Amino acid sequence: MHLVTGAILGLGQSASSFGTTLALILTWFVIMGGVVNFIVGYIVSQVMVERKQNQERAREYDARQKS
Repeated sequence: MHLVTGAILGLGQSASSFGTTLALILTWFVIMGGVVNFIVGYIVSQVMVERKQNQERAREYDARQKS
């Protein structure tokens, strides 16, 4: 059955090549996708925190300049 599935999908000539292809697909699209999403989320959260700090600093600066 694996040989038929692999041949139909064009993923190789044997069950082991189909398994290898499936493992590579899972690695690059599922696992690496999750890692990339985590890193992007972390970067966005850091940018938001820094923006909030900058806004607070600007408010303090404006308050000092007005007094």
